[in-house]
Amino acid sequence: MLHSNRVWCVAPVESAEDLARKVTETTWCGCTAFELSGYAWLNNATSPDGAQDFAVIRLEPTESRFVQVESITFSWCNYERAVDLIQHTLRGAHDDSDFAHEVSPVLQTPAQHGRCLHCA
Repeated sequence: MLHSNRVWCVAPVESAEDLARKVTETTWCGCTAFELSGYAWLNNATSPDGAQDFAVIRLEPTESRFVQVESITFSWCNYERAVDLIQHTLRGAHDDSDFAHEVSPVLQTPAQHGRCLHCA
């Protein structure tokens, strides 16, 4: 995660295909995050017109822990490649990588989040 002071608004998605469509067809504001099957994809872009990079976080809410397992720049992916990368993540392929490390993101529901400077 590049942004230690960013707050993300986490919205659920229905499937890997739904998430792939969202991250390859739309440029999202900096506070956008998606959740699917125990993982969250947090927009890690450095600016609204920058590459859409997403920090991939394994959610462990029972332990109040978050582990970043990967970072994926979806701006460089087509839909098929994005589906493949998301499914790979959902199978736990990155969970024990050397890159995996604990992080402390601030995650909110859409109701909690409202609007922020990144939403504008």
